[in-house]
Amino acid sequence: MQIYNIPINDDRMETTRHGNAEFPVAIYETVLIKNILGFVNWHWHNEIQFCLVTSGSVQFIVNNSTFEANIEEGIFINSGVLHMAKPLTKDAAYICIDADPSVISGFSGSVTEQKYVLPFLSDKSFSYRVFNSKSNMGIVKNLMAIYSLSREQPFAYEAEIMSRLCLCWIDIIRKKDFVSVSDADYSRLKIILSFIHEHYSEKISLSQIADEVHLCSGECCRYFKKNMNCTIFEYINNYRLTESTAALLSSSEIPISRIAYEYGFGSTSYYIEKFKKKTGMTPHAYRKLYKD
Repeated sequence: MQIYNIPINDDRMETTRHGNAEFPVAIYETVLIKNILGFVNWHWHNEIQFCLVTSGSVQFIVNNSTFEANIEEGIFINSGVLHMAKPLTKDAAYICIDADPSVISGFSGSVTEQKYVLPFLSDKSFSYRVFNSKSNMGIVKNLMAIYSLSREQPFAYEAEIMSRLCLCWIDIIRKKDFVSVSDADYSRLKIILSFIHEHYSEKISLSQIADEVHLCSGECCRYFKKNMNCTIFEYINNYRLTESTAALLSSSEIPISRIAYEYGFGSTSYYIEKFKKKTGMTPHAYRKLYKD
């Protein structure tokens, strides 16, 4: 089932439970226009992830790299790596498969875990890998088969899904053109994001954020945009909007004006303007639509 608003903690870690202890795999199709803000915002998770576009075009952003993926093209994203996804067409959709690394490694201490899983999970140069039906038809076919198996659930479908995921993993780790991301970049990003998440309901200045990572304001802006593919204040507004939707739906008794101020927008009119620009409807219309 698609997740329309990904729950995250203050470190941008997704807190959704993917599968269960017996079968820690989640398989679903994401239709981006159905997400609350029309895209999947920045987050990370402990699971490895395979995404395969099934309709339209999708822009995937991983760390400071951006990719456009069309039908039968996709991306592998490693455990713990920041990423987001935006639609480039109205019909943009993709299959998403999240799997705990133990699905690949088997039992703790196995040769598979020691030689072919743990070294890659901890490798900073192994952040992501793009693939398509021309260069990696095996991966594409296996991901499509996994999605079909999850829907039809024939006898022993879980075992076949795990087997096919292992084949996808082998194909991915055999490639050597990985992209390195420095520990310093991750450290600074997490400091900035943590500050924003802690203070988003307040008035935040650029100098406050820059001081947190010991950069001048201009350098901080350039650094953030390079790594996050958006400006600091675009990110702050999107985060405020995402957080405000929970308040909108929690009770119809909370006035829109109160939500606007409590989530850092300063005025009701500014909140309504930003909300409508992002979702295509006013906060009141959004509340009525999703509560009804």
